[in-house]
Amino acid sequence: MERGIDAYKLKITALVFMILDHVKTYIFNCPMFPVHMPNWVSLITRFVSPLFVYLMIDGFYHTRSRKKYLIRLFTAAIIMWTGNTIINYIFHSVDPNTGQYTFRSLVLQGNNIFLSLALSFSVIWCLENIRQGKNKLLYGALAFITTCLCLSFYVEGGSSVLSVAVIIWFFYEKKNLQCIAIGVLCVVRLLLMLMVYNLGDTGSTLYAYMCYNNGWAAALVIPFILLYNGERGKNTRFTKYMFYVIYPAHLWILMIVRYLIEQH
Repeated sequence: MERGIDAYKLKITALVFMILDHVKTYIFNCPMFPVHMPNWVSLITRFVSPLFVYLMIDGFYHTRSRKKYLIRLFTAAIIMWTGNTIINYIFHSVDPNTGQYTFRSLVLQGNNIFLSLALSFSVIWCLENIRQGKNKLLYGALAFITTCLCLSFYVEGGSSVLSVAVIIWFFYEKKNLQCIAIGVLCVVRLLLMLMVYNLGDTGSTLYAYMCYNNGWAAALVIPFILLYNGERGKNTRFTKYMFYVIYPAHLWILMIVRYLIEQH
C-alpha cells in the first residue's frame, strides 16, 4: 500500500474544512443566527489556504501548460467576482453610511481566493524565469508589479497566500526546509499578534483574539506537507475541476442564505 497521502485526498480534506470554515463565517457568525460555532473552529481550518497553495506550486511544476493553468485561475477569479457582484446587487448590498452601492459593497463583498492564487502563480512564474536566467529585468519588473497587486487591499489574503507560495517555491522538493520556513513564518505571525494584543485595546480575551487574528495557525499545514507522497491519486476530469466548481457554488449558496437570514 502506498505510504502517505496523495493530492486527491489532500484536496478532499481541504475542501471539507474549507466548507466548515465558510459555514461558520457566513452562517454561525451571523448576529441573527441563534446558534454559534466555537471560536477554535477558525483555528483548525487555517491549514486550508496554505495547503491549496502547496498543491498549486506542485502543479506549477507538473502541469503540461503553465499558461493554461494561469488562464484557468484568472477566468475562475472573474467568474467568482461576477457571481459575487450579482448576488450583492440582488440583495441590495450598499454602504451602510451612504445607502449607495460602492465598489467595496458591490464587488469586493465576498470571497475570491482564485484571484490571490492567480496573482501568486504569476509571481512564482516570474521568479522561476529569473532563477533560470531569462530576461531578469523584464521578469523582475513583472514580479514587482504582480506582487504589489497581490498585496493590495482588493485581494483576499494576498500577503498570506503569496508568502507561503514563495516559501514552497524557493524550497521546492525540500520538505523539511519548507516546513521549517513555514513554522518560522507562523511564529513571527504569532509574536506580532501577541504584540498587537498587548499594545492595543482589542476589546476581547486573548483566546478570542488568537482565534480572530489566526494567521499563525497556518502551521497546521505542516503535517499535511510531510504526509504528501507526491502522487496525484484519483485523476479524472471531475477531480481536476472540482475545486473550480465547489468553491464558488458553496460560497454563493452561503452568501444567499446569509442575506436571507439578515433580511428575515
